[in-house]
Amino acid sequence: MNQYDFIVVGTGIAGLYTALQTNKQGRTLIITKGSIDDCNTKYAQGGIAAAISKKDSPELHFQDTIAAGDGLCDEESVRILVNEAPDRISDLVDFGVPFDTLDGEIDLTMEAAHSVPRILHAGGDATGEHIEVTLSRKVRQARIQILEDFLATDVLLEKGEVAGIKALDCRTGNIEEFGAST
Repeated sequence: MNQYDFIVVGTGIAGLYTALQTNKQGRTLIITKGSIDDCNTKYAQGGIAAAISKKDSPELHFQDTIAAGDGLCDEESVRILVNEAPDRISDLVDFGVPFDTLDGEIDLTMEAAHSVPRILHAGGDATGEHIEVTLSRKVRQARIQILEDFLATDVLLEKGEVAGIKALDCRTGNIEEFGAST
């Protein structure tokens, strides 16, 4: 069985971002059921909300999100989201995501349910595509191993802890196992 420190399943924004982070800590494998470029992330339109302006704050972002959620939001999850959003945007900028700018600064726009401009776009409404393309390029540059056309079918457990995954090689029909140490 091939052994890795980390195994990431999927190549959307979350999977690519996670692989870039885990690769700093150890050998990382990405498994994806199609190609690295086959994901719904690139079709995500609109922008990303983050309190990165001096006129904004995570607390104000929290209040707007809770109000817009009309009782449906998990407050702890919203608190994490709004507090971490500025740092995650900073990470995306560092990775080279080409957010739209105005006068040399990230352009923030106003959208429904927000009390201040806090929406970032990349390529107008092509934000998801720009983030996905940038992160997949960074993954390739980082030389993270990518297995395309592999479908994760089962989580391998050892003494009640995740020890790896089983995956179907969609090209051959073979089932393979990949171990993860963490």
